[in-house]
Amino acid sequence: MAITIAGIGITKFPESKNPDAERAVLLVLYPFDDVDAPKFKREAYGFTTEVPFNKEPLAINIDYARKIGKSGAFVGKKDYDLKFHFNEQIMENEVVEIIPVDPELKRHFKESLGG
Repeated sequence: MAITIAGIGITKFPESKNPDAERAVLLVLYPFDDVDAPKFKREAYGFTTEVPFNKEPLAINIDYARKIGKSGAFVGKKDYDLKFHFNEQIMENEVVEIIPVDPELKRHFKESLGG
């Protein structure tokens, strides 16, 4: 099942206890839902990149994220299929490859990555 990826974010906190730690996440388009709770109400239309309540953003392998970002292969607001792998260093599943659904974007991806 393809998902629409709006962007890729790489975060680092240079002044933290672990200044070399980085995290890369996918900014995915989610349906923007109405909320009708006692302390919070929202009327919503369209999509958002806000991660739904009680969910975590999708992690992407940082080296791969940089590779597809710096090469220009990644194009935002497009549909991609995802490949996951469990990363024992960070103890979580992460995306290790995004595969464009659109044939033209597949060619662009391949050309941008030198293949």
